[in-house]
Amino acid sequence: MNLSPAYAPAHAPADASALPSILVQAAALMGAGRYEDAINMFLSAGELVSHEPIACNTLGFLLLNVDRPQDAILWFETALSRKPDYVQAMSGLGMACQNIGDSARALRCYEAVVAAQPGDAAAWYHQGAVLQELGRSVEALSSLERAIALKGDYGQALSKRSQVIESLRNVPRALQEALRNCHESPEDATSWSQLGDTLQKSGDFERAIAAYDRGLSRSPEDFRCLCNKAQALEATGRWLEGLATAQRALRVEPTDREALMLCGKFELRLGNPAAAHICFLAVAEMGVVRNYPAAQKPAKFRALLLFSPEAGNTPYEDLIRDSCFDTEVIFILRGYRNDPRARSDRVDVVVNLVSETDFGLDVMASAIDVADSLQRPVVNHPRLMLATDRESISRRLSGVANAVMPSTIRIEAKDLCRRVRDGDTGTFPLIVRHTGKHGGDMMELVADAGALLSFAEEAGEQALYLTDFVDYSSPDGLFRKYRFVFIGDEILPYHLAIGDGWKVHHVTTRMADVEWMRKEEEAFLNDPGSVFGPEGMAALDAIRRQIGLDYFGIDCSLDSQGRVVIFEANASMLIHLHNERFEYKTPHVRRIKQSFELLLEQRASEYRASVSAARALSGNH
Repeated sequence: MNLSPAYAPAHAPADASALPSILVQAAALMGAGRYEDAINMFLSAGELVSHEPIACNTLGFLLLNVDRPQDAILWFETALSRKPDYVQAMSGLGMACQNIGDSARALRCYEAVVAAQPGDAAAWYHQGAVLQELGRSVEALSSLERAIALKGDYGQALSKRSQVIESLRNVPRALQEALRNCHESPEDATSWSQLGDTLQKSGDFERAIAAYDRGLSRSPEDFRCLCNKAQALEATGRWLEGLATAQRALRVEPTDREALMLCGKFELRLGNPAAAHICFLAVAEMGVVRNYPAAQKPAKFRALLLFSPEAGNTPYEDLIRDSCFDTEVIFILRGYRNDPRARSDRVDVVVNLVSETDFGLDVMASAIDVADSLQRPVVNHPRLMLATDRESISRRLSGVANAVMPSTIRIEAKDLCRRVRDGDTGTFPLIVRHTGKHGGDMMELVADAGALLSFAEEAGEQALYLTDFVDYSSPDGLFRKYRFVFIGDEILPYHLAIGDGWKVHHVTTRMADVEWMRKEEEAFLNDPGSVFGPEGMAALDAIRRQIGLDYFGIDCSLDSQGRVVIFEANASMLIHLHNERFEYKTPHVRRIKQSFELLLEQRASEYRASVSAARALSGNH
């Protein structure tokens, strides 16, 4: 065996007779919780250990215990090279592969374990868990049923089965399973936590919180229960209680990323940016915040995503879900100079997600610094984001032919109050909104100076946007808002929202209950050109060229003259795959995902080609 330098033995024992003593001493260290010391003892006898399968296997599990799965793989592989039918080592290898995101190899390991020990409930559970990770939910459910048949009180398998049922969109059955688990194991905190998770995912946050409380009454320091309760409290706007719950979780696991991020989010909500920054800084110092492995191995390339919890970002989860590339996410923070090059040498393309300057330019300055330092192709370079706030966009798009761009200005609330009192209000009606807000939050249509003054006074120290209102109602009196996504040179439809009032958001319309509205949306998605016509599509293309981003969206409508009425154009728009009752949308969302993947793959391939050409050139000289 060729040991890497990190594992080269410093003093290999003279003969195999020393191994029992090493195992005894290591067991004593493990019993005392001194796992690192036990690991070092094994490594000091690396050459001898490498010849003994039981020692290799023990070292592998020790490394797993201290969250070093990549190192553990080496020793499980060594154990199996000495003893190919070593089931424990095969199971350990599966766990290590699963921990690093290599689900395909993990599955092969668990399949081998199940074949060797078909009566092992844990083996069936692990196989079911990794099948679920691979998106093979029906097969996962079958494996988990086998595990439960072998061990009726298998709490983890029961909880995982509920998750799988829920992933199959059978929420009633998932709730039934979770309730049954609670009935069968009422003192098991995990059962109540799983019930809370199922209720939370179905939007029943209050009952979810009650379920978490039942679990915490059994196990007050159940970390996952505390974290998930905090998330449910966030959804209900109970931020003080949520912060206290997240802090309880953090006391259980002081270095957990999720708990730290939750605390930071609550501190921001409560107006404590300095405290939030401390939480986010602790996460940033850990390096990569999240990993999303490619759906299939090997990955075609690796992408690094720049995300800031202190600013507005491009929503990305559904864009990269089940993709062909590995993804790493790092934090971008104001005043923090991280160096991702030390952690991500294999990165082929960078995607900047920091998409808003409404929260200040200091975060964007950090993003620019990181993007420039990486010397990799950057999708949506943060420098291009500097002129994408609502005021700048209104100026940049004001001259687009066959388009209407309402004027927007940014103003501090206190300055607006002074202007209104001085009688300098402009023409009504006006749309007034808080900066940095989306989805219609903190936004109103005001018809007179009194309403505008009231809004400004309530805003306090907040910066606001004032936008001229354009009546974009259709001849039938309804309001139609179209969303397109621009990816490279492509203009792709995402949805049509038809509402009764001027403030239109797809989720709040009657469309789920009105068939003709859904039919109209489906027709638009299938042929947007027939709705917008050649001039409208040309206007959209002109907007694409004027904005100049690699990826962004636009919300717009059509006026009575067929002109494109622009509401907003930015990289902060949500694209998602949750299309219940609107299943016809899914192929169009997948097309957006595919185009996004192709854009990244093209940039990654160009980078790799340039590196190869530079190496070839240096070799010729």
